[in-house]
Amino acid sequence: MKMNMDGLLVIDKPEGITSLTVVRILKEKWSLRKAGHIGTLDPFATGVLPIAMEEGTKLIPFLPDEPKEYEAVMKIGEETTTDDLTGKISKRGNWKDCSLEEIQSAFQSFTGRILQIPPMFSAVKVNGKPLYRMARKGIEIERKEREVYLYDLQIQKIDLPLIHFYVSCSKGTYVRALARDLGRQMGYGGHLFSLRRIRSGPFTLPQAISMERVKELSKEEAQRLYLIPFQEVLSSLPEVVGDGQLIRKVCHGMGMRVRDVDLQTLPSFKKGQWLRISLPEKGLVAILRSELRRDEIAQADPKQIAFRPVRVFRSSCCFSEREHATDH
Repeated sequence: MKMNMDGLLVIDKPEGITSLTVVRILKEKWSLRKAGHIGTLDPFATGVLPIAMEEGTKLIPFLPDEPKEYEAVMKIGEETTTDDLTGKISKRGNWKDCSLEEIQSAFQSFTGRILQIPPMFSAVKVNGKPLYRMARKGIEIERKEREVYLYDLQIQKIDLPLIHFYVSCSKGTYVRALARDLGRQMGYGGHLFSLRRIRSGPFTLPQAISMERVKELSKEEAQRLYLIPFQEVLSSLPEVVGDGQLIRKVCHGMGMRVRDVDLQTLPSFKKGQWLRISLPEKGLVAILRSELRRDEIAQADPKQIAFRPVRVFRSSCCFSEREHATDH
């Protein structure tokens, strides 16, 4: 029986390799046609790296990617060209007189909505070009501040010149830039010394498997023990349960009309919201976008489109088509 790796794995990325390298290793090991990581971790960073595989790659635009949670260590007294330990020291400050009050005051000033200048060594594009390409040529350009949000920022341990901290933040937050700015706020400069991601959206460290474990796993074991299926990944989306006839329409890209809908089983939703449609006991078939509000459907024209498929999972559709073909 062919084993389809349609879904997600959460990898505990080790230090020293890129996120793309993790994807390449998985593709080669299990002969995957498609795979992609959700959120990038720098080579020196470790922790939660969700990998979408095969038809699971279709899920990426619909997955919540906040909050991001990290355990980090910053070093005060040194700024670097990359804002982390991989760069060259560009500025030094005398941290010997740094007090607990200065550290606490700096951390308290970096909560809620903040403005952040992205590091030069980042994938942020200016005039269509990633900043890191210019940074590698020794070119530094002016960057615009970007608004990000820190949900929580806590000091965990102080062992000067190192400060251990926890941060929960919005997507687009550079923890390297946060360490740099915290160091400047204290007046000594600083850079990120280590970084470990412990949450990325709904995915957490307890779900993650190490690359050492990956090397031991067969494709069948990985699917049985660790693969997160479609239905579980999108469990936060409202669900529409369809019958065979309706599923066939959706699988062919046809919209669901008001007359196709069973009002008694419809969940609550808003106009423009994403929903999932499933076949009982078979799982997720497609992701839909609502064209009406839930409370509009009872009064709408029966021929009016209520939902449109925006992503169809062909593996589920093929199974459904085969099953219903044998019924006739």
